[in-house]
Amino acid sequence: MPVLLAALALGLAAPDLIHGERVVTADDYPSRMTQALQSAMVNMEVVVNPAGLTESCRMIGFVHGPGFAEKPPAAVTCALIKRRARFEPARDAEGQPVYGVYRTWISYTIDNLTNAKSPDQVDLDVYVAGLPAGIADRARVAVAQFVAADGTPGACVAAPRTQPLATEILSPPLARAACKTLAGSGKLAVVTDKAGVPVATTRRLVARFIVGQSPAPTKPAVP
Repeated sequence: MPVLLAALALGLAAPDLIHGERVVTADDYPSRMTQALQSAMVNMEVVVNPAGLTESCRMIGFVHGPGFAEKPPAAVTCALIKRRARFEPARDAEGQPVYGVYRTWISYTIDNLTNAKSPDQVDLDVYVAGLPAGIADRARVAVAQFVAADGTPGACVAAPRTQPLATEILSPPLARAACKTLAGSGKLAVVTDKAGVPVATTRRLVARFIVGQSPAPTKPAVP
């Protein structure tokens, strides 16, 4: 049965940014940050519609270097994403375009100055007694998770990135374990379109595997 379910979900994919023009350029940099020679990074969550365009977005995280002067407004960054970013749309298990959730760190930098580091994005921790040989403790894997309009988790498969992150590995056994954990976590957050109507989505979620006992029987905090 697991083999059959995996075969049925082969079309499943989370949305992915079509790399090209930078979303943020030097002209978009806040003036006070320019004067202070500071950089910052904002974590944006984007709802991508089936046409690959931004339906909505919001800021969910923010980090900066020492002596930082000004926070880039979420509305400004969202406007830049809507104007410049294009995505490969998410797909359901049959390969049909659906709504998706895309999260990314966007850098505000000057002349490649980088004094703000983006934290790792982890959606859930999975505690295990041990890991396969060659896989280090706290290994991270990404999965594509289909979520029905009412938040019920559905098909789930490994989701390697177009541009892999050094912090993530490709491991089918760990991806299956992450999907099993998500399936038992209950309903996930509901996503709506611009009209406020709940929609089914496919999302990329990152699981971190930790060797040891869970400190508390908590549900994974996933979007």
